[in-house]
Amino acid sequence: MAYFWWGLAVGTIASLIWLVVYANRAGRNAQSVQATQQAVKDAQIVSGVQANMAKAQADGPQDKDQLLERLDAGTG
Repeated sequence: MAYFWWGLAVGTIASLIWLVVYANRAGRNAQSVQATQQAVKDAQIVSGVQANMAKAQADGPQDKDQLLERLDAGTG
């Protein structure tokens, strides 16, 4: 009968250790996913800024009337 209780105690401790390890790995995975999502957002912001800069460079210099026209249209 003592073997049963010792076996139960060892099984319980092993289960608790496994649970802690599993929770730790799940937390690291969630943190990794969150960091990846933030990196994607940052990359999208940077690419948007670069696209706007390329558009401004492609449109080239403008005279005052063209600039005011674009600003009034809301595209500048």
